Amino acid sequence: MNREDQLQWEARWGLPAALAAFAAGAMLLVSGLLFVPKDREGIESNPYFLLSVNEQTGPYVTSAVLAAIGALIVIGVFLYLFRAAMARGAAVPHWFVYLIVGAPILYAISTVWATVEVIDIADKFAAGTPIRGDAGTDRARDLSDSAALLLGVSTAGTVGLAFLYVMLPLRARRVGLLSPFMGILGVVVGALIVFRSQFPGLATVVQAFWLAALGALLLGRWPGGRGPAWASGRAEPWPTAAQRRGLRPMPGEEEEPTLDPTPPEPEPVPERPKSRKRRRKQ
Repeated sequence: MNREDQLQWEARWGLPAALAAFAAGAMLLVSGLLFVPKDREGIESNPYFLLSVNEQTGPYVTSAVLAAIGALIVIGVFLYLFRAAMARGAAVPHWFVYLIVGAPILYAISTVWATVEVIDIADKFAAGTPIRGDAGTDRARDLSDSAALLLGVSTAGTVGLAFLYVMLPLRARRVGLLSPFMGILGVVVGALIVFRSQFPGLATVVQAFWLAALGALLLGRWPGGRGPAWASGRAEPWPTAAQRRGLRPMPGEEEEPTLDPTPPEPEPVPERPKSRKRRRKQ
């Protein structure tokens, strides 16, 4: 595919990719708001989480399903960004496309699978005793021991999805498709996905913001516009703030020195006026 065909493909699929990014970000936000465990006095975090799941089974299931669907929608967004980066010479291995498809699928499967397991565990925990104190914590931990297969699928999906958010934005930044801010924020999102259990609210908000920002960039609504690499189809650095304000020339607009084969003619030396002594002698 030549450069013109690539640009036409990007123009044709840019809107669907942007809408997919917006949809995935919105689903993540709604998923985070639907289920919020209730604090319970005298009960540790794991037991009160199981009690909250038992009391709010519907919102918990809906939250997990939305998170899984959002992960699947991200496949289309990353495939679009991957193809655009590859067309501009980004050093992304070709096998990376399998990770783009496989990691979100594993993440979605493990999310739904874990949800079913947690609902069953929450029902057993709420129906028995003890619930409070150290005994309740130990009982919740014993019931929550995950199967080895589920743990493996969940780990592979989580780490793979986090790796996508780290590597692909950095490669796209190198060829000028993303701003430095978007590249660094992608790394932050990847780290928060791995540690989502410690920072659930923060991870959801930052990931949703990154997806929304990417959608705005694909539509050309990013503050300051898109980088010149989107229009040229070549790898070009993202303009700096000084370049956007016109204080420095944009990438590719720097004046190159021209080589003139004929040397410039020397300027004539002005004739010095004769001194008074020479005038008298004459």
